Amino acid sequence: MQSEFVTALFDWIASNPGWVSAVIFISSAAESLTIIGVIIPGALIMFSFGALIGLGHLDFWSAYWWSASGAVLGDAISFWIGRVFKQGVRRVWPFTKHPEMIARSEDFFRKHGGKGVLFGRFFGPVRGTIPTVAGMMDMSWRDFMIANVVSAILWAPAYLIPGMAFGASLDIASRVAGRLVVLILIVAVLLWITVWLVRHLTRWFQGRATGWVQGFYAWSQGRRWIGPISASLLDPKRGELPALATLAILLLGAVTLVGLSLSAAGHRLPSGFDQSLHYFFQELRTSWADALMVFTAELGDYQVVLPVSLVVFGWLVWRRKRVAAWHWLAALGFGMATNLLFKWALPVASPIEISRGVSGYSFPSSHATLSTLVFGFLAVLIAREMKPHRRWMAYLAAAFMIVPIAFARLYLGVQWLTDTLAGLCLGLIWVSVLGLAYTRHAGAIRLHWRWLLAYSAAALLAIQVLYASFNYRADLERYRPQPVITEQTQEHWLRDGWRRLPPQRLDFRGIQRQDFVMQWAGDRAELKTRLREAGWEPPPPSNLRNLLLCLSPEATLQELPVLPQMHEGREDALQMVRYTDGGATRWLVRFWDIGVRLREGKQPVWVGSISLQQREPRMRLFTLAVDNPQTRAPVDLLAPAWQGLRTRIVSGRNPNERITLVAP
Repeated sequence: MQSEFVTALFDWIASNPGWVSAVIFISSAAESLTIIGVIIPGALIMFSFGALIGLGHLDFWSAYWWSASGAVLGDAISFWIGRVFKQGVRRVWPFTKHPEMIARSEDFFRKHGGKGVLFGRFFGPVRGTIPTVAGMMDMSWRDFMIANVVSAILWAPAYLIPGMAFGASLDIASRVAGRLVVLILIVAVLLWITVWLVRHLTRWFQGRATGWVQGFYAWSQGRRWIGPISASLLDPKRGELPALATLAILLLGAVTLVGLSLSAAGHRLPSGFDQSLHYFFQELRTSWADALMVFTAELGDYQVVLPVSLVVFGWLVWRRKRVAAWHWLAALGFGMATNLLFKWALPVASPIEISRGVSGYSFPSSHATLSTLVFGFLAVLIAREMKPHRRWMAYLAAAFMIVPIAFARLYLGVQWLTDTLAGLCLGLIWVSVLGLAYTRHAGAIRLHWRWLLAYSAAALLAIQVLYASFNYRADLERYRPQPVITEQTQEHWLRDGWRRLPPQRLDFRGIQRQDFVMQWAGDRAELKTRLREAGWEPPPPSNLRNLLLCLSPEATLQELPVLPQMHEGREDALQMVRYTDGGATRWLVRFWDIGVRLREGKQPVWVGSISLQQREPRMRLFTLAVDNPQTRAPVDLLAPAWQGLRTRIVSGRNPNERITLVAP
């Protein structure tokens, strides 16, 4: 799927290789400059160039050498600035506001010397300033340029290759379904935003939290209501249980009161935006993504989260970490309270078209709240024992559990966006309060966080595998979109009903792809048998071995599997191939069940497409079997398969388009 802007961009890239090379060179040079490089997101730019290579719109070697050359020039200019202006660099923005940037690079250079220039290009905190510091500290031009050139040669592919892999995956996904491309991009952006927020918010709060807590504690003393609560919560000499109990009651009561008030005022779920987002996600549904999303959503089910919570609680008790254990019970108990209270007081109907047979949802979402509480407070326990500059990793690991679970439930249509966000926020608030209380009252009691992480991860993996082994197929069927079945008589279908069937494969947002040139009424097994007898054969199976053959530039067409394709979210149910030109090309037929049945015998009506595939190597790294859209199949290509059956050739919407109707 490509918008007009994207198509125009790709056309411009193809017709202006010189300008593209200049853009790559200038971007790499600017990303390496001492001040400009601090602002420019160099990793993202290089990743984008790599994606264009993977999509086949840029040449790898050209992009590689131009980016490496730009990186060499940018670092050389930064080094020259350091040698000429010396300590005067410290008086230039942004170093006047953030002197630690220079100090950090100086420590790195003193520790590693010339190797610091070689490896500093790959080390984020000193990436933009290490060449300037090397110049300030009088490193020789000869030694610097050797390290500069070597590091640039290594740096360019290290940043391009991940983008190439991503672009190639988008290319492959677009051949299956454009909706897969959209979904991959949404997930990639969501995960990138999650990483960015967790890293920056953690560092931002770490530098300010102590001052905020002390200021709030001083302000609250002597106040009638808030004073006792803050003293109980923040004073290590006093028990925190009264404060936590009071805050839990206030928080649950406030959410219930707000929910009831909104409901009384007529603001009920789903909102218009909730419904629009739900229908948007239903357009993204594919069987491949469904399989992954169902497994991900199961990670947040009570049957998984509660046993994992009990394992963590048991480990804390076994290790005699009583303070951590009872705080853990406070997190779990709050989650169970939200489940019972909100389902009774604030029930919400989930998207009924998708979640048939599933009941008991609420506003806020108790699933989102409980998963946030369990994984979030587990991150608090682990992060407290880590070095401050690494704590964001524990919170990021928790976010990589919470966010995908919430997204999977939205994708599957189990919950609305509003109640999911409300559940996440409620859980985050209670984790913050509980984490503050635990941090202030745990004293010198320390946890062996590596053992806690190992036990909880092993428990999660074992329980999820066990739970999925019993429930995965049932959940996959439960959340599967229900097809709409229509009926026609055979005579009506042959006479005029065929016009109501889709003439082309429909992708995301109704984008039309291949023409459907056949309509077959009958059993799938009979169709496969007739094609076999006419010289067609099944393609190589899409197993792991054959998929890995795509990574070989020497793979033959007879070895390459046929990637499935989607029509309105449905995967093709039958694929058959016929090799021509000594195996250099192959004809491929696909058939889809579109939910139409003949009234006589309830036989399904299948729609089919024909395409000619050929082998296409990419970047001398992998090989794909791609369709040639310019080639039309001969009229008699499938005629032997229809011998003895009732056939009719009709004209489609296009005067040159012919559709063959085949009936028993």
